[in-house]
Amino acid sequence: MVADPGQQLRRSAKLAARQRSLLAQYASERVRALKQRAAIYSLGALMIILATGPVVGGCATAMLLIGEAVDMMVLRRIPMRLRAGESHAALLRAAVMSGAFQAISMFLATTLYVVVIGKEASIMGVAGVLGMGIVNGALILPTNPKLAIFKMGLFVLTPLFLLALQAIRFGGEMAMPHVNVPELMVVISMGYMCYSFVKSGVDNFRKTEALQSSQTNLTAANDALSKHRNELQRLSMVARKTNDAVILSNPKQEIEWVNEAFTSLTGIPAKDIIGQQTSVLAQLTNADTNIAQKVAKAMRGEGEAKIEVRHKISDGRERWGEMQMLPVKNADDEIDFYVTIARDITATKEHAMSMRKARKAAEDAARTKTDFLANMSHEIRTPMTGIIGMADLLSETEQSQEQADYTQTIIGSSRSLLTIINDILDLSKLDAGKLQITNTTFDTRTCFEETLRLLEPNAYNKGLGLTLTIAEDVPKHLLADDVRIRQIATNIIGNATKFTEFGKIDVKVWMDGIDATDSMTPMTLNFAVEDTGIGIPEDKLGAVFEEFTQAETSTTRRFGGTGLGLSICRILTERMGGEISVSSVYGQGSRFLVSLPVDLPPQDALPDDAKTPLATDYDAIDLTGLDVLIAEDNKTNRVLIAKFLEKLPITLRFAEDGFEAVDATLETPPDLIFMDMSMPRMSGIEATEAIRASDVNQPQIVALTANAFENEKRACLAAGMDDFLTKPIRRADLVACLQRHVAHRNAPTSAVQSALQA
Repeated sequence: MVADPGQQLRRSAKLAARQRSLLAQYASERVRALKQRAAIYSLGALMIILATGPVVGGCATAMLLIGEAVDMMVLRRIPMRLRAGESHAALLRAAVMSGAFQAISMFLATTLYVVVIGKEASIMGVAGVLGMGIVNGALILPTNPKLAIFKMGLFVLTPLFLLALQAIRFGGEMAMPHVNVPELMVVISMGYMCYSFVKSGVDNFRKTEALQSSQTNLTAANDALSKHRNELQRLSMVARKTNDAVILSNPKQEIEWVNEAFTSLTGIPAKDIIGQQTSVLAQLTNADTNIAQKVAKAMRGEGEAKIEVRHKISDGRERWGEMQMLPVKNADDEIDFYVTIARDITATKEHAMSMRKARKAAEDAARTKTDFLANMSHEIRTPMTGIIGMADLLSETEQSQEQADYTQTIIGSSRSLLTIINDILDLSKLDAGKLQITNTTFDTRTCFEETLRLLEPNAYNKGLGLTLTIAEDVPKHLLADDVRIRQIATNIIGNATKFTEFGKIDVKVWMDGIDATDSMTPMTLNFAVEDTGIGIPEDKLGAVFEEFTQAETSTTRRFGGTGLGLSICRILTERMGGEISVSSVYGQGSRFLVSLPVDLPPQDALPDDAKTPLATDYDAIDLTGLDVLIAEDNKTNRVLIAKFLEKLPITLRFAEDGFEAVDATLETPPDLIFMDMSMPRMSGIEATEAIRASDVNQPQIVALTANAFENEKRACLAAGMDDFLTKPIRRADLVACLQRHVAHRNAPTSAVQSALQA
């Protein structure tokens, strides 16, 4: 059994208090008895002076008085020093030393007497005088046992020492013959009395110590019992007042006691359940039919100790409870009784159910949002394909300057609208956490050059200079998500183009950590976009990366846009573990800096063109005789695609829905199918699965999707499609796709892989 630290502390405190009390008692009693000792000292001094003369007697008396004075000087201060809190051990040591000094002074005084008197000295008289010292030692035994033992030992040995001294000095001429019988009898009687008194004192001291120890143990036991009783009272109060139902049952599983909460939880009065078996609880509470078996198993230690119970209380309400069975064993490892604790978890269950409903509602809302965005993407991108495509075709026709301006306005507005749609869809994917970061090996220079090439027309149309500077130490190939790097760069450079009316835009690319000798130093790809545009006010710099935010409201009216582009850049940069920042001088221009962690790809992961240049020249691919089926339900898009491809030496066929596409393929399999995803009667995925399940010569199938979500693209590939194009469709994209898939069909495997990697 582990002792209570608090109880041990209390015992130590009581023992220390008793020791201090005994020391104070010893000092006080010695000081109070000074007068009696002074009278005895006076009588003894007179006798010594008469026996030895004034000089020797005075010296002996001085010894006695010095010893007594030192002892009194120490003892008088002890009670006050104890009250001041000084160490008991130090004060006890001082009291023992001063008392020992006083006893030694008596030893020296009697020795001086014997030495001076010589043969005539009365050893028996000395023994009689020291007998009083022995009695005094016995008296202080309870209060200062160490000093008492020292004094009694010293005063018993002193006569023997003096006898030995006399024998050495005088040999056979000792004065022993002068000792008369009556004096000897008195000394013997006094010795016996001293012995009896000392023995009685020692016995009393031992009994007192034993009694004190017994009293201490009894006090400790009473304290432990009182504490145990208090604990039992508190536990009983807790068991009675707790909100959990507490049930005590004997080893026979008969209920012996329940608390007040039991009735509140079950609706059963205590008098109706005490004495019953625990198994009847299931019947009385209309609990689940198998609960009694679970409780029985838990009681035997065979099942789960914690059980959830659904039951009904007396008013018919259904409640949920949680029961836990705890066996309490005695010292022989036998079960004394069972404690069953039951609590009402109805609120927890209802909360969990509401959380499940809320989660389902959130999932439904997210699914609805995704479906809505997908539908909106399709509904907007499909007509956008017609608008942009027809505008592109119109721009290639003979037009007056005014008509050409109108056409370019249509094209520019359409592309601005497409940018807004893309930003909204990207933000939705980022908010939903569905946009993944995928690191691949890519050509660094090509990544930035192609990005600028796409944006050059807008810059040149505004008369802006657009330059790219790549530091020499930037590796040719890096490992990172180049798709996201392109997206970030496109948004920032596009923004710079939009908000710069005069001057230039400089894009600078460099590396940090490329030459670091420490392997722990991260490698960072940095690119900065500097423009001479309108700039950003200093108080607006912190908000430019927030959603739907532009520096000023007038900026939105003047330049257009949603304010999402930079927010998307910030989110993408953070997802990639990088940082994005901006500095600007209002009216003079801005500088955006992006720093992204990258790695060098392993040598075996470099693309083939980095080792042995190999590429496929798409422009040299012969498309003559290619049979292409266009499955598209939108008439405008069918006309547009026909116009895009009419000058190519290919055969075009059209299907207005999935059924027609499947029938046309089964009748005459084409070389390639452009398959719209959303068509009436049968979707593009369903049509693809039907074609892949047939035994016809399998064509290449390319999805035409207005949905830019990644899961839609995965669904296309999972259905058996080979590629996908996102609407609005451009003629260059269609032609490149035709050439790519014809090349893959005709070229050797190694060349195909090289072309794909390139």
